[in-house]
Amino acid sequence: MEQWTAAPLPARIALAALAVALSVSVATDLKSRRILNAVTYPALVVVAGCAIWLGGFPLLLQSALGALACATPLLFAMWRGWMGAGDMKLMAVAGLVAGAAAGWPLAVTVLLQVAIAGGLQALLWAAVARVRGRERPKTIPYALAIAAGTIPAFVPGLAHIS
Repeated sequence: MEQWTAAPLPARIALAALAVALSVSVATDLKSRRILNAVTYPALVVVAGCAIWLGGFPLLLQSALGALACATPLLFAMWRGWMGAGDMKLMAVAGLVAGAAAGWPLAVTVLLQVAIAGGLQALLWAAVARVRGRERPKTIPYALAIAAGTIPAFVPGLAHIS
């Protein structure tokens, strides 16, 4: 807990914006398979503002590199119709925060953790469908995987890929 209270105010605001965006997006994605622009756009603006507040435009550039590292693979998946734009924007928020916190390497770590969480989630959903005698799901609410892969990167003491 000490690490949270010792962090500068803009860093705590950025982490709070990420936490709110992840929480709301998981809920709406599970309920209606949508990640809302009303959640992702404000989070992007708040996090970008916090990056400028903390370190000026150099930190904003570092944050943007993190967002690119996280969101670009999902952009290609979105163009192929494999996932929605909300997933990509939520990953951009995670990448902005990761980029500001520790640069693009942390953003790549977040991306890898999200990919692993997404694969495990897909396997679990397919297994549950099979046990219930239902058809394999054609889509999964990926916000859950985004949250599961992002949270360990920002919670002290939780293991992550490095």
